[in-house]
Amino acid sequence: MKSTKDSQFALDEYYQEASEIYEKANKIHLENGLATGKIGALDVSERILNKKIDASLLEEYLEMKISGGLKEQNEMLELFEKAKESETSEQLKDDVENGFNMMDGFSDLGKKISEFNIDSVDDYFKRLDRRLFNEFFVSVVEFPLERLHGTYSIIFESVSPFQDGTLSDTNKTIVWKNIDLLRKISKASHRIPEVMKQQGFNDDSQSFDSFERTRDVTEKLNAMMNEVKNMEGIDSKLLKVEKEMEALEELKEGNVVNEIKNRFQNLTKSSDFLTNFRTTTVFHGEYGGIQSISPLLQKIKSFSSKMRLFEFRTSTSSKKWSTLENHFQHTNIQSGSLTEKFSNFRDCVQNFDFQMSFPIEFLADFNEKLTEIRLVDSDIQNYTKRLEELANTTDNLLTLTEQRYPDSAQVDGDLLSLFREYLSEHAWLQDVDILMMMLRKIRDLLKELNFDDVRKGFEGILEKMDKPKQFLECYSNLETTGSDIKELLVLPGKVWNFDPKVLESTVEVVGMFKEAYKMVEEIKEWKVATNPEIKNFPLNGEDVKAVSDGINVLETIRNVQHGLEMMKTLDVENSGINDSWDLLDSSLSQFIEILSSQKIWNSSNVSFPTNLPIDTIKTFIEDEYQENQRNDILNFLKEIQILKTDFPEYPNKLEKMNEAIEKMKEWEGEKMNPVKTMIDCYEMECNASLKLPETSN
Repeated sequence: MKSTKDSQFALDEYYQEASEIYEKANKIHLENGLATGKIGALDVSERILNKKIDASLLEEYLEMKISGGLKEQNEMLELFEKAKESETSEQLKDDVENGFNMMDGFSDLGKKISEFNIDSVDDYFKRLDRRLFNEFFVSVVEFPLERLHGTYSIIFESVSPFQDGTLSDTNKTIVWKNIDLLRKISKASHRIPEVMKQQGFNDDSQSFDSFERTRDVTEKLNAMMNEVKNMEGIDSKLLKVEKEMEALEELKEGNVVNEIKNRFQNLTKSSDFLTNFRTTTVFHGEYGGIQSISPLLQKIKSFSSKMRLFEFRTSTSSKKWSTLENHFQHTNIQSGSLTEKFSNFRDCVQNFDFQMSFPIEFLADFNEKLTEIRLVDSDIQNYTKRLEELANTTDNLLTLTEQRYPDSAQVDGDLLSLFREYLSEHAWLQDVDILMMMLRKIRDLLKELNFDDVRKGFEGILEKMDKPKQFLECYSNLETTGSDIKELLVLPGKVWNFDPKVLESTVEVVGMFKEAYKMVEEIKEWKVATNPEIKNFPLNGEDVKAVSDGINVLETIRNVQHGLEMMKTLDVENSGINDSWDLLDSSLSQFIEILSSQKIWNSSNVSFPTNLPIDTIKTFIEDEYQENQRNDILNFLKEIQILKTDFPEYPNKLEKMNEAIEKMKEWEGEKMNPVKTMIDCYEMECNASLKLPETSN
């Protein structure tokens, strides 16, 4: 037990001594490196902050003048202010949109104006005028009508008395004579339509359609002018919208949006410099005990604190930039001119007389009477068609009866049936006076029409029609609709719906980058004062590292030694690994004792024990052992494995550490007992003066 404790104390003593030497050597080495320029102040900063500090990322911002704002920021603010100054009200936008929608409603009228034809109206009026018949026409029509009625009545009276069955010779003759009466009906039914057409009573629907189209154009022109009166003054509103659109066009045609996006991207990329400026728990680390660099450590601390603040502020700004960038990304400004449609429409309305009128009072009474005339004329046309059908039916019946019944002897019941069917089909011939009544009525209505007033009204409209026609053609040439205009009118509200103050943060961030660069430069330029006490320090970086590596070796051995002490407390009796444990315990104890007896510096002739049952014990602990120290034991077994693997390198590392420590001790000894150099002033010039003893009496 005494031997084991002595071994433990020896290792701890060696470890403590080496650690103290390393700490002192490392500090002197670092201070000396700073003093001689082998280590820069920026290198110290990077070690303390555990971060590469490359301020070249910020060099592009050094020459930027930010006192008056950045170029793209000023351009956007100028455009934004221009847009706000020219912003139009919702009411004005509605008035402009309604103007375009109103014109859309007149799109058909522009095409129909070409259908305004006074010549066709005159032709129609002439046709109507021909129907103002005289008494001669009455007699020409009335006589054949009476003949039709009389002949029909004779046939009806001659056929009605007979019943179905065999006819006597006398009755056959009576029925047969009706064939001759058919000739009279045929002649009269042909004559009346001919006379009617000669007098102008024919189908004039095409002529009326021409008049109707002209009348419709007139009425629609009147309706249009009544509506467009509300558009008077729209030219000034269109001009205001143009001004509003000009700011949008400048934004679209310029490059300021792309410049802002690029600025955001560059600032975001450069802001990576500000990230991860975090110090360890012990801020100064290995430099904490070097009094001469405490000002540098304070600079580094201030720099780190400032960078963390900058990181937070740029992160906040970056989120706002992202929102603005996303706004521009999803705001689509239409291609082509944004002002052209408004300016062209303004040209259309600028010189148009909105007070122009197309009175249609002259058509009011005329339309009413003409409608009545059209109804009567339609009945006359229908009656004329019946006469034509009568003529056709009569001719067919006449041809049939003449062929089948050349004389009365051939008459039979079939002829009687043919006549009865004929009479039934044309029973309307019993009242032919209705045609004369309609003719007289239409004559009276036509006398009431004032064709000259209507003609003059149309001529007056024709004289003023060019202006509305040009107006409609002008709008049609715009090739736009109210819905297209609505999309344009709402565009400014969408595009300018952002806060331009977001751009102020770009100036702020550039200022942060400038300040960060300046702080880095101040750190780089910092120099430590020369310390004469560490002059000629013998250890270089490799020597200091050798001491550090040796301490790590000692620490690994100590960890195994301490773990072995912990393992001795375990009760492994009857566990199945008793023999394995005894072997591990004895082998490691002997190994550590040997190291201690060799004073550990000379361990090159010491071998690590072989065939240690590490895996057997590890399996037991993992599978069966469930006590509190389970994880500690597994970690201990891992340390043994590390020691086993790395031990071949340990003697060399310990030897290098020993050499470095000897250099350190030798240097410290020289400092304690400096060697004074004798100067022979006989052989060389020197400033030393020789003080002689005073003369004694």
